[in-house]
Amino acid sequence: MNQRLLLGSTALVGAGILFAGTAPAQAQAQGQSPIKVILGGYTEFGGQAATDETLQSDPDQGYSFYMDNEVHITAEAVTSGGLTYGSYLEMEAGSGDAPALQASDDGGNVSVDEVNLFFSGGFGRAELGRQDGVEDVMFVGAEDAQSGTGGIDGDTANLPSVYHLSWGDQTKATYFTPRIGGFQLGANYMPDASDTGGRDTDGFGDAFALGANWVGAFSGVDLTLSAVAFYANNNGGVVINPQTGGVTNDDAKDYAVGGLLGLGGLSFGATFGQRTDFDESTFWNVGLKYQFGAASASVGYAFDHPDAGDDQNFFVVSGDLALMPGVTLKADVSYNDEDPGKDDFTGPGDTIAGVATIQLDY
Repeated sequence: MNQRLLLGSTALVGAGILFAGTAPAQAQAQGQSPIKVILGGYTEFGGQAATDETLQSDPDQGYSFYMDNEVHITAEAVTSGGLTYGSYLEMEAGSGDAPALQASDDGGNVSVDEVNLFFSGGFGRAELGRQDGVEDVMFVGAEDAQSGTGGIDGDTANLPSVYHLSWGDQTKATYFTPRIGGFQLGANYMPDASDTGGRDTDGFGDAFALGANWVGAFSGVDLTLSAVAFYANNNGGVVINPQTGGVTNDDAKDYAVGGLLGLGGLSFGATFGQRTDFDESTFWNVGLKYQFGAASASVGYAFDHPDAGDDQNFFVVSGDLALMPGVTLKADVSYNDEDPGKDDFTGPGDTIAGVATIQLDY
């Protein structure tokens, strides 16, 4: 799932990859291209199980295998004046995220997930293209204190429908300021906010997101605070959320605040926010993680209070273990007391789900 990394003043991070530049002048002198290409990605094999036909496979035997594969390509260069520039491409290769899979994988499917151009220097960083927005990249909270596949932001099939404010990889223009005194600001603009994040959102037009975070340390304690907001103009259409059936013709006005506290191997995160675009709701999450050597374990809790409908409580226990360089075992077990994905003809109710994976990062 989503992996958010802070953009710093000494090292600029985008889409989970740390860009290490090379000087064009030196490369050209050696008869090489000034642009350095970096290949990365991961391959993950997993098994998932859930109660009450939550997997919605046919026939639903309550468990299945899945694959999740991504290929990341970064091309970058650095001018003699210190400007870093390049592009980033992320492809889904023959699979999808665990909750979206059914009984079988479409092994021949390849799609572009993210692609953008980036420029960074003393002025900050600009990104142009299909990429996660500042409401996702700059936010730090409970989901950053989770192990396994991500806990409350992980791959179990009964995740709550609302837990943070990512509007997906719609084409946008994004800017991040340099980090000064621990503070950083960011903003992005989308002229068309339709079809984002797996939602049928054709009623939304212009969209803006703002983000801010602060990173600091005192007396051996690391602290990060963040706040994000998102606005999308409804241009007259009716917007439907296919996951919950929620309908709205209002503008989207969403916000969230969060924090992450770290002390040694222990970290604690908390999130509070509100969404007004589909099935208006208030949500808050907490996460606690402990890292010990090559392993980590965590517990997480997510609460969603919709304006219409029942409250949703989600509990998850997660863990992971690094077996060797680049190879990790991950596992999550979760309980949802009001899962809208339950499909036993009784309506939403409690479900239990689990997932275990082995992942190779390269």
